[in-house]
Amino acid sequence: MKTDKKKILVAVAWPYVNGDIHLGHLAGYLLPADIFARAGRLFGHDVLMVSGSDCFGTPVALEADKRGAAPAEIVEEYHQKNVQLFKDLNLSFDLYTKTDTPIHKKVVQDLFVDLLNKEIIYKDTDQQYYDAEADRFLPDRYVEGRCPRCHFDGARSDQCDNCDSLLAQGELINPRSKLSGEAVALKESEHYFFAWQKLADFLRQYLDDKQETWHKIRPWIFHEADKWLQAGLRPRAITRDLDWGVEIPGDRLEVNQLIKDWQKKRIYVWFEAVVGYLSASQQFCAEHNLNYEDWWKNKEARHYYFMGKDNLVFHALFWPGQLHAYDEALHLPDVLSINQFLTLGGQGFSKSRGITLAPRDITDKFGLDIVRFYLALIAPENSDSDFTWADFAAKANNLIIANLGNFIFRTLKLAEGLALQKIAPDTKIVQSAADYLKQVKSELELCHFKKYAELLLELSSLGNKYLSEQTPWTLKKTDPAKANEVLATALKIVAALALAIKPLIPDTADKLAKMINWDLSVWPEDEVAALEQAGKEIKLGELAPLFARVDLESDES
Repeated sequence: MKTDKKKILVAVAWPYVNGDIHLGHLAGYLLPADIFARAGRLFGHDVLMVSGSDCFGTPVALEADKRGAAPAEIVEEYHQKNVQLFKDLNLSFDLYTKTDTPIHKKVVQDLFVDLLNKEIIYKDTDQQYYDAEADRFLPDRYVEGRCPRCHFDGARSDQCDNCDSLLAQGELINPRSKLSGEAVALKESEHYFFAWQKLADFLRQYLDDKQETWHKIRPWIFHEADKWLQAGLRPRAITRDLDWGVEIPGDRLEVNQLIKDWQKKRIYVWFEAVVGYLSASQQFCAEHNLNYEDWWKNKEARHYYFMGKDNLVFHALFWPGQLHAYDEALHLPDVLSINQFLTLGGQGFSKSRGITLAPRDITDKFGLDIVRFYLALIAPENSDSDFTWADFAAKANNLIIANLGNFIFRTLKLAEGLALQKIAPDTKIVQSAADYLKQVKSELELCHFKKYAELLLELSSLGNKYLSEQTPWTLKKTDPAKANEVLATALKIVAALALAIKPLIPDTADKLAKMINWDLSVWPEDEVAALEQAGKEIKLGELAPLFARVDLESDES
C-alpha cells in the first residue's frame, strides 16, 4: 500500500496555564493528537505537531489575583509543569511553546493590523460589565450569573459552559463580580470588533466543502458548526479592558484608527490564541531552518485540529474566517477531531469542587501505556464518557492484559528457543492479520481512535482463538512439526500487533519489537509481504510480560 508523503500539521488545543492538567485533558485532545501524529510519521508523512500554553486568558489573571501574584509568574509555574508532564506522558510535540513569545505577539498584531485596514475589524462602543466597588471593567470570566438559555447559575458573561452558548454582553441574568461579589452594571467602552457577517458567505461555502470529510470523522461536528452558522454570526468584540494580553499595536495605526484608552486595552484571547497554530509553526520552522509555507501555503498539505467540544465554534468558524480574511493563500483546517468530555464518576472535572484526577496519579501507579490504551477504549468521540476506577481495572485486566498482553507473552514463551525461521505459516491467518493492519491504518487516518483500540483487541483475540483451537502446547508432544507451524503463524499475529500498537503504546511497542527482532520505522506498502518477513527469530532471555495487573486499593474502587 503506497503512501504519498504529505506535510501534515497536527494542531493541538492550547491549555490555559492557570492550573494543573487533569485526565480529561489527556483523554479529550492530548492523547488523540499524539496517536495521530505518531501514526502520521509511521505512515511516512512529514508531521509537525504544535501547541503551547495559552498565557493570556482571563483564567490566568484570575488565578494571579487569587494568589496575589503577577500573571507572568503563574504562566511560568504551570508552563514548566506542563512541559515536564507532557514529556512524562510521552506526547511527541515537535514544539510546545507559549503565547507570550515575541513571534506570537508579532503574528497576532500583523493579523490585527491587516484586518483593521481591510475593515473586517472596526471601532465601535460596547456595553461592558463594570464593578463599581473595584472601580474597573471586568473581563468575561470575572463575571458570573444565570444563563438566559439553560438557566445554569455559574455561566460567565461571554459563554455558558453548561450549554455551550455564546452570550453577548447584557444577556447574563443577575450578573455579579467575582472580585467583589457585588452586582455589576453595564458601562460604555470603546473596542475593536470583528465583522463576522462579512464572512458569512465564505464560511457557508467552507462548511459545505468540509461536510463529506467531517461526516466521516464525527458527524456531530458538522451539524454543530452548521447550527452556529445558521443562527447567524454577529459582530464580536476582540479587545477587552485588560492589562494582561497581547498589546494593541498603536504605533502601527493611524490616529483615526485608535480607540479611546487603547493603551489600557488588550487583544482578547478568543481572537489571539488560535493564531498560535500559525505562529508556532513559524517559530519551529525558523528554529530548524525550514519554510513554514511548506505546511501553510501548500494545497497538498493536510491540517488536523484536536480539541474538546467547548472549542468547536472557534475552530470550525472563527479560525477559518480569520485565516481567510488575512491571507487567502493560507491553508484552512481540513479535519476537526473534536471530542466530547470525559467525566469522573459521572461528574464533570472541577478543580474548585475537588473533582479531578491528575494523570500522574494513575500513570505512575499502573503504567503509562496501559492508561493510554484504556483512555483510547473509552474515548468520548461522539458522546461524553465516564472514568471510574472499577471500569479501568476491569478493562485493563480483562481486555488489555488478559487478551492482548496474555496472547503475546504466551506465544513468545511457547516459541522461545525454537528454530522457526524456515517454517511456513498458515497463509489464511497471515492474510487475516494483514487485513487487520489495513483496517487499523484506515481508522487512524479517520481519527477513529476508539475503533482503532478495539481493532487491536480484535487482532489479539484472533490470535487467542487460533492458539486455543490449535493447542500448540499439546502439539509439542504429539506433533512437533505442526506445533512449529502453529507458533510460526502466531508470531505473525504478534508482529502485526507490534506494528499496530506503535501509535498508541509506543514504549510497549519498542519493548516488543526488541523481543521479536522486528521493528519497522515506516508502515509497509505490502502488509502481507512484511508479515512474512517478521517474527522469525526471538531474542532469548529478554521475554517479560508487557503489562502488570491492575490491583485497586479498596479506597479507590
